[in-house]
Parts: sequence; C-alpha cells; structure tokens
Amino acid sequence: MTIFERLNKLDQVKFSFGKSDEFHPTFCRIVGALSMYDNNGYGLGIPISLSPGNQLMGVFNSINSQGGTFVFNINGVDILRAFKGFANYDEAASQNMITEWELSIILNNKDFLDRTIFHNGKVEFPQILNGIEKKWN
Repeated sequence: MTIFERLNKLDQVKFSFGKSDEFHPTFCRIVGALSMYDNNGYGLGIPISLSPGNQLMGVFNSINSQGGTFVFNINGVDILRAFKGFANYDEAASQNMITEWELSIILNNKDFLDRTIFHNGKVEFPQILNGIEKKWN
C-alpha cells in the first residue's frame, strides 16, 4: 500500500507538516490533510491573533484532541537538530528551522508522537522507541 493509499483510508482529521516546497500543497490535497496552506487558522479555526508559535501549538492541541493524525514529511528536515530541540519557537524561527521545531515538539510529546506518520513523500518510515528509525543516509 502506498503512502497515499494509506493516508486516504484514514477517516480522522490529518495535518501535514513538512518543508515548504512546490510538492507539499499538492501532497496535502491528495491525502486530504490540512496544512499551513489552509486559510481560517490552518483549517482549524486557530486565531490569527496568536503568535506563530502559539498558532502551531493550537494545531498540535486541536489535532490531538480530535484524535487526528500528524503526517510529517522528513525530507529536507535536519533531524539531528530537531532531536536537540529549541528553547522556544522564536529560536527556531530565527534560524529558519520552524519545521525542525515542529518535529521537536512531536518527538518530545508521546501523545503527538503516537499520532504521527513519518514519510519522505513516497515511503512511510517506521517508528521506534523515542522517535523514528533512520534508514537512509
């Protein structure tokens, strides 16, 4: 089963994270996932008056409370930096590492991690204890 087929079979709300590129919006539409490209507060009604970091925390909390799934494209993400973590959103933003910050939030919250499917746009990556299993160079 392809990643597209698997994600399309999920009935619950999905939110897709990944580096901004020309493929991410199309991927989100194909698998029926909300993303940063959706209007109305990421498609979840998150108030735009909140700071960017608080808006994203609203995404995490909303998807989690709805029993949804996080779909995370790790392609181009500095995984080692995400494992190291950030003091806060602003530190990550100042280094142009918002996607790494999002991944660090997931890796440091068991509920979020349990709701996450990792992929590279084509193939799903298995999870192991405390994160994802690295099977690439």
